[in-house]
Amino acid sequence: MGLVLLTLILLATVTGSFVFDPVSSATEEGQKGCKSCHSKLLETLPQGHPHVEAEEVKSCLACHTAKGEAAPWKWIVHFGHYSVEGFSGDCWSCHLIDQTGDFKAYDSHLEKAALRVNKEDVGRMAFYYNSWGTSRYLDHKHALKKLDCNDCHGGPFPKEGAPTERCVSCHGSYDQLGQKSSMHSSGLYAHFSDKEVGCNACHKAHRESALVCNKCHTFDQRVPY
Repeated sequence: MGLVLLTLILLATVTGSFVFDPVSSATEEGQKGCKSCHSKLLETLPQGHPHVEAEEVKSCLACHTAKGEAAPWKWIVHFGHYSVEGFSGDCWSCHLIDQTGDFKAYDSHLEKAALRVNKEDVGRMAFYYNSWGTSRYLDHKHALKKLDCNDCHGGPFPKEGAPTERCVSCHGSYDQLGQKSSMHSSGLYAHFSDKEVGCNACHKAHRESALVCNKCHTFDQRVPY
């Protein structure tokens, strides 16, 4: 089944064929999950994909791990859906909160999920995932690099912006960035070190970025992302 899902996701990325109906209740045990929308998932595997015997998510995870060469499974699933123009589903199309309070996928290969979350926190993520999948903003630039919420925020249901420590862990220190870009010159970074102005002062992941310097100064420069 998992293999199936991988199939359909990769196909959707190319064809835009996904059409989901949102689930109205976080604990509703209706006909949801992969086969509620995709009856023949194996047929959606892309040409040239290695043969897989079992139709189970755990078969996909043999290759699509968090640190393997293949794209991470969670990225394939989320990007494969949310990057499709016109996708009408949301988190409840594939996930539920079961009677024990565990948040998991309908087709989960796990007997016990390790994640607890309330309906409200799940529901608010639709906006962010839609932006992550299709927008012109920084979140989509990260999505194209196979990064998701957890990579920048340290969790799947963040309530605050990404900390600067996360940014510099990939993009380099302030000094290193200053050597790469005139916008990140030592003069500008004097403010950063003294007043602890973080990366997200200018760089907005889910909306248009803006130069924070122009609150006090006037620079004819724009923040590209």
